[in-house]
Amino acid sequence: MGNELKKLYASLILQNGALVPDKSEINQEIIDQCKALINGHYITFMKTSVISKCIIHNEDVKRITEAFISDSSVSLQSYLEQLVFVVENNINEIYLSGEIKKTYILLFAMLVLQCFIVPNFSGPNLPFENTYDETGFFSLLLTGNEEFNRRLQSESLSLLTISGLSPYNLTKSPILLVLALKFFEKLQGAKISLLDSSNVKLKSDALVENSFDSESIKKDDPHSFISGALCWWRARALQVQQSLLLDVSSELTSLSLLLLSNKTVDSLVDHSTPNSDTNQSLLIEYYLERASISIAGELESQTLDAILNANKVSGLSLILTGCKAKMTKYQQKSTATLTVLAKSHDALLRSEQNEQSFNPQDVKLNDDLFLEMPQYDSLGDSELLNQNESEDNEFIKRIKLDFVNMASSEASLPSTKDKLLPTAIKESDVPEQLSNIDCNKQPRLANLDYVQLILRMQAILNNTPSDNALVNEELIAIIQRILFTTGNTVNWLVFSRALWYRSLLETARPRTVERGILQLYSLVEELGVTGDKTARLFPKTEDEIKFSDEFKNFTSIEKPLINSIRLRYVYLIPLMPKWSMDSKLAEKLVELGAFKSALEIYERLEKWTDVALCYASTGDKARSIEYIKKALDDDPNDARSWSVLGDIESNPEYWIKAWEVGRYANSKRSLAKYYYNPPKDSGLTKDLQKAIDNMFECLTANPINFDNWFFYGCMGLEIGNYELAAEAFTRCVSLDDTNSYSWSNLASALIQLDKLSEAFTALQKSVNSGDSAKKAWKIWENYMLVAVKLGKWDDVLYSSIILLNRKKELEHDDSSIDLPVLEKLAELLISEPFDSSRRETYYQKTCTQFICEMVPSVVLHDARIWRIVAKVDLWRNKPWLALEDYEKAYRAVTNNPDLNTDESIWKNAAEACTELVSAYENFGELEGRHGAGDVVCKDWKFKAKSTVRSLLSKGKSTWEYTDDYEKLQELKAEIMNL
Repeated sequence: MGNELKKLYASLILQNGALVPDKSEINQEIIDQCKALINGHYITFMKTSVISKCIIHNEDVKRITEAFISDSSVSLQSYLEQLVFVVENNINEIYLSGEIKKTYILLFAMLVLQCFIVPNFSGPNLPFENTYDETGFFSLLLTGNEEFNRRLQSESLSLLTISGLSPYNLTKSPILLVLALKFFEKLQGAKISLLDSSNVKLKSDALVENSFDSESIKKDDPHSFISGALCWWRARALQVQQSLLLDVSSELTSLSLLLLSNKTVDSLVDHSTPNSDTNQSLLIEYYLERASISIAGELESQTLDAILNANKVSGLSLILTGCKAKMTKYQQKSTATLTVLAKSHDALLRSEQNEQSFNPQDVKLNDDLFLEMPQYDSLGDSELLNQNESEDNEFIKRIKLDFVNMASSEASLPSTKDKLLPTAIKESDVPEQLSNIDCNKQPRLANLDYVQLILRMQAILNNTPSDNALVNEELIAIIQRILFTTGNTVNWLVFSRALWYRSLLETARPRTVERGILQLYSLVEELGVTGDKTARLFPKTEDEIKFSDEFKNFTSIEKPLINSIRLRYVYLIPLMPKWSMDSKLAEKLVELGAFKSALEIYERLEKWTDVALCYASTGDKARSIEYIKKALDDDPNDARSWSVLGDIESNPEYWIKAWEVGRYANSKRSLAKYYYNPPKDSGLTKDLQKAIDNMFECLTANPINFDNWFFYGCMGLEIGNYELAAEAFTRCVSLDDTNSYSWSNLASALIQLDKLSEAFTALQKSVNSGDSAKKAWKIWENYMLVAVKLGKWDDVLYSSIILLNRKKELEHDDSSIDLPVLEKLAELLISEPFDSSRRETYYQKTCTQFICEMVPSVVLHDARIWRIVAKVDLWRNKPWLALEDYEKAYRAVTNNPDLNTDESIWKNAAEACTELVSAYENFGELEGRHGAGDVVCKDWKFKAKSTVRSLLSKGKSTWEYTDDYEKLQELKAEIMNL
């Protein structure tokens, strides 16, 4: 039974009814319940024997529910404890195995979670009649009197509040999400509940640690897949909770990633058939969900890892390239544009061939000028891609999935060196398997690969400045690859999300901004909060028309209803509640200056804090405070509103209040910045220690925010607390290991702690991380100085070359040369005899080129540098070049306009003259450049005499009676005797 039950759990994770076993050793009712739940037949599910008798229509459940409704002194927390206790007792009385009993409770928790998601996220509204016969105790909870409804809504939202972050106040039936989370916690045996407001004072790390036992999935447990599935579904529920909040909760993100671990997916994999389609789908969805969680938690590095790992398993071939295309209806000549070529692996396509999509019809642009879809011509046009670096574009075929050691290692999975969007500059760079694709008729992809494209686009969008036109074109190319797929093959939710993203991206382009806003309005009317009343954009399909009857009239549970099809991939892409679409439209309107339209949306959504921020952005401080106070009248414990009020009035009291009522991390960040840079009218001076103390408390509440750790570390460097700075920047690089400035600052702290080896490792990471390293010459300077201290001269040479070029571009002056370093490099170079018969070492070749070619191209007026060059040229047995170098050194000093006013310059000139005369004497008679009997300088005596006479003449009026002048007179006398 264990293996069959594992398959059942895998089908629940994948939400694929076709994978549910038809007949097996498992209780048939369990099988029917799974099919009904996966395929959207919720009423059928609730009327199954065990669920109905033990939970939905149970008399004890009804009794405690009625008592809760009638007695306002009974808290929702207390009711939940009673409900869980009664349900567990009822299930335990059934003569079934412990695994089956757990399964029943898990299925019920999944039901309430799905019933919450459908009306709030994907639609359509579920046509429940809300009678006791149909929905049991749900009908009592959801159809109470107005006073109870307000109480239930308020208490439910209060339980879902975490880290001072409150859910949207008009969320539909939040009690359903609360029920799901409570049952998941109970099944896992969590030491503390995230729904318990008394835990709000705990530090973030402690809260996460006590909410889940990481050892709950035991490898030697034959039923570990139940614990694995429970972890997976609880992570999904937590992400639903996260999506209701207006900011990132570090607790929810950390706990979700902890729950959805390697051990979780490993427990659900069927190791007897390691390369099965089900195993592949599980692994792909595992990585895609981790990517989605990381995107929601703003964890860039983890997002990249997860997406690239998913790509390795799915075998998606993908490339961005330039091409020629006609974009407008009247265009005669094709112009450069971008397109994404993509192809799914055949095996993954076959595994999805029977899935239904029911996608909405494409929103026609209906533009008088632009075509609905570009007409593509040739591939490989580099006009739009010349700013991108080329890279290897090797694409994998279907790989063997090795699950044996997966729980302990991911060595078989890819590194993160790949890019989110591989690029082919030329047609020849396009991989062979993509080169024959017709851009105007690209093949359909597997839905999991469409999801991957959505996640890639979102990851790039989140980490790119909004005004980057080239990146915007790349993102539109990704979305077009989804929307322009032939046939009705894209899942409803994925397709509608692609439409949404296209409209958002079009608002960033001047030529299409108006069209983009109008499309956003249309999509909000169709998919937003009022979609059930205003929907008119997508004509209803036959299945949508029949949905209400099929949902209520017990049609075959084998048929997926449209609510289940829309839920199929809902956890794999960033969760977007309906109200967030309205809110995003309002944000876009604010960006465009349409404040009145934005205010109408915010007021309709009753988002008073956002209304206040909207007024504050226009400078209307009085109106903004008025609306903030309105929000606080509705909920005096709204930590975000207290913090925003503090931001508007620059009043620390309100930030402190926000911290007291909800440990709102942003309030402490605002306090830290307030003490770091106090307003002029505050009468305060900069207090670094207070700023650090407040930032520390901020980080205890939200320990996964990169910017907060970076600011904390910078303050540590500024105050000289290098232990603190090292800890902070270590946390930074653990959150994002591609940020070169974090690595560099970590190195700076480690240098001060005398940990040079560790500092050099950090600097190596810094110079190889991110595009910023290309411009940050200060990072290269630190790299060079630490390498000098460690005696890593190859690295010193390499960094000196990079530094010379960087500073040359930025400053165009001579200060880009570190003379002591240059002298040491030359000293090492000439320490070994030059042998022209032997091949030069890398160091000899590179250092010679650096000193004799690169440095002189930048520095022309430093005698000390020309002397170094002369030594190297002499070492190379090129005395004619060495003599030229000494001549240039002499001219560099004597051409100084301060020669007759600055004695130190006069001394340098006299020294350079002596050296040059010595060079004439030593090199003049040596074999010359051409080696045909010529010498280096035939008239060296004349030049030596002329040099001395010239300098004596220049210095006579000022320096005639100085020691250096007398020495030159003596040198002149010696030369005359030659």
